[in-house]
Amino acid sequence: MTISRHFLYFIFLGLFWGLSQSLYKAMALQNMPISHVIVYAGFGVGLGLMIAARLAGTKLDCSREVLVFGLGCAILLNIPFAIGLYLIRHLPATEMALIVSTAPFFNYMIALATGRENAVPRRLLAVAAGFASSAVLILSREGMLSGQISWWTLAAFSAPIMYTGYNWFAARFWPKDRDVYSIGASESFWSGIVAVPFMLYFAAPWGPATPELLAYWTVLVAGILWIIERIAFFTLIRDKGAVYTIQAVYVSTPAAVIFAILFYGGGADIWLWISLSILMLALWLNNTGSAIRPVAATQPSS
Repeated sequence: MTISRHFLYFIFLGLFWGLSQSLYKAMALQNMPISHVIVYAGFGVGLGLMIAARLAGTKLDCSREVLVFGLGCAILLNIPFAIGLYLIRHLPATEMALIVSTAPFFNYMIALATGRENAVPRRLLAVAAGFASSAVLILSREGMLSGQISWWTLAAFSAPIMYTGYNWFAARFWPKDRDVYSIGASESFWSGIVAVPFMLYFAAPWGPATPELLAYWTVLVAGILWIIERIAFFTLIRDKGAVYTIQAVYVSTPAAVIFAILFYGGGADIWLWISLSILMLALWLNNTGSAIRPVAATQPSS
């Protein structure tokens, strides 16, 4: 049996998304400045994609359309990314993983609002189940039963909401007939460039906030995996569309919880498993029985 390239990308994407929250937690434990992660990873991933393009025999496209699209992706990606890197310093990796996995429900709400999907009972039930999962997670956290609101947990939901905007933009405005290496390199280099002023102001490399050189192993590992992730993500977005690509959370959600428990332990009380179970049910409902309306020919097929 032949395994398709898209399926392999899909599995890798889910596993990487699952591992990413544990990697980000490791960066937090190393006191890695957020701006350093974005700048060094941005330039590193961009360079890696240039090399990958050369090895694949693909000529990089530096047209205005690619550069503008890359800039838009960089801005829309790095705002929630930076927020997530900050919030995971105050939350267990298991909780952050579950919260980020609610992105498909926000994706559906945007598709509903923009007319790309119909309001069918099955999908609306999925949204209700998804928010029920979030409610279980929030209400079961320490202090909630005594009336103290977990503001960090609530704030973390801003990340999947913003990631939804990024996914929609990437699928909706993909430049026609452009390759994934050019798009990925453009986004990555712009990510580094845009974050440089923040790094120089908040955590200059020569300042006291800079950790020891060995602490950057987390950025190096993440950067190598990001090169493959960008190729996989943009290939799926271009060829299959956002609806198909976001289904990688089927893999990432349980993987994220398991990775976090393996690496950090703790945080896996009965309420977290209940929340995970409800979330998996919601994801199944959300990704079956879809009623997607026809979209313009300029958009990727899904």
